[in-house]
Amino acid sequence: MASNTAPVVDRIRIIPRPDDFLDRNVGSSGEVFYDKQANTLRLYSGKQAGGFSLLTAGNLSQQLADAGVALLEKTVTVGVDTVNGQASGVFYIDGVETPVLEFVRGYTYLFDQSDETNNSFASLWHPLMFSTTPNGDLIEGGAHYNPGIVYLLDDDPVSMRYYTDNFQKATSRKVLFTVKSSAPDTLYYWCHFHTNQGNSINVSDPGTGSGSAGGANVEVSDTAPVTPTQGTIWFDSTNGKIFVYVTDQDSSQWVQPTVPLPSVNTFKNVNVTGGSTLAASGNNDTLNFTGGTNVTIDVDALTNTLTINSSGGGGGGTAYDQDLNTTDNVTFDDIIATTLTADTISAENISNTGLAVPTFTSTSTINFIAPDGLFFENVLRTTEILTTITGATGTVVFNYNSGPIFNVTAPASNWTANITNVPTTNNRVSNTAIIITQGATPYIPNVIQIAGVTQTIKWIDGNPPTGYANQTDVITLSMLRVGDNWTVLGSYINYG
Repeated sequence: MASNTAPVVDRIRIIPRPDDFLDRNVGSSGEVFYDKQANTLRLYSGKQAGGFSLLTAGNLSQQLADAGVALLEKTVTVGVDTVNGQASGVFYIDGVETPVLEFVRGYTYLFDQSDETNNSFASLWHPLMFSTTPNGDLIEGGAHYNPGIVYLLDDDPVSMRYYTDNFQKATSRKVLFTVKSSAPDTLYYWCHFHTNQGNSINVSDPGTGSGSAGGANVEVSDTAPVTPTQGTIWFDSTNGKIFVYVTDQDSSQWVQPTVPLPSVNTFKNVNVTGGSTLAASGNNDTLNFTGGTNVTIDVDALTNTLTINSSGGGGGGTAYDQDLNTTDNVTFDDIIATTLTADTISAENISNTGLAVPTFTSTSTINFIAPDGLFFENVLRTTEILTTITGATGTVVFNYNSGPIFNVTAPASNWTANITNVPTTNNRVSNTAIIITQGATPYIPNVIQIAGVTQTIKWIDGNPPTGYANQTDVITLSMLRVGDNWTVLGSYINYG
């Protein structure tokens, strides 16, 4: 160009600069730089840092995304496979597991993969891809779909190959998808490295009712539309009813919307003894109540109340003088019975109001368990099973299930006492006593085991017993179970 004040030049040199330089540089008014990462030019006014980027075909999607024009942002995370211990789960879109997505042509969708679940393990990462077939090129005959798609690492546009290769190194990982008018009706999103992580995408024009743009496709006819799509509304001109076509993971069907009815006090069904059910089939149905033996019907018109009363036996009420045989759980406020047989009885109080002596018998163990303790009033009389062991030597099993007291007669040598079947519930104490009738040479259990594991015994005054010839020795053990560990306290008494 030429003028009286400007020099004559035959070329202009524009200097390429990276983003980090251009973003902080305040250029002079009129300066132009080439943004080699965004593949565009930056113009500077001398006032605003970063200047102005020119709109090009290469950065159109970024410009639209920055402006928020027809943009929908979605957060992508990956579920962790806790069974196999690796991040080989599926994609979650905005917290929903592998949803079917709805795209509208002309809209831009931003998928943000910056969450670290997309990059949880050193050997596994999950770049989001798109295809016209499920699982893309991981399946024979499949391929990538890239029209309108821009891959961004740390907000810089990159190629698809660069996005997958450098996925783990980046802090910010995003995919921009501007749905073109030529986009097919069905697409798929998937993981570049793993199958079955995504789902399908329904693509529709604005206003068809199947995408995020809203609107609806309304058809009026006396028969249902032949090729409906998700969200199609059909007005049945024969009966004046409206139906909506709904597609979910299981089926596609016409659904008739219903107007919410006000809440009323009514029954949906009436169940009859024997398993039958009465269901109202129309507004003319009537439910009749008829009194009978031990059953009366009272109607209070002022309070609009129907009361069914019963008296006597056989029908409930204050007394029930019938045999009750059932394998189901039954709950009563009070039970008065001469004999009560049950596998389990749970009650706040069990009272004996008669003159007979209550007897609890069982072919196995009866457990009395109360968090706050057991209280026995008046006289408590107990009797224990005494298990006799003759000629103890080597390892002798003391089965706690047979009772906690053992009588050892004529021991042949010092022996190992292996106490088995001791309850292992934490924060419990179990006690056992070993009565030894000594001969001319006294012998004792010099090793104590619980279920085959040798225990260190803490004896009173730190002195283990040695036994007395021709006398009776009693060893008492208190076995404390705390934090899955045993602490055994031992005491010893000699009887001459």
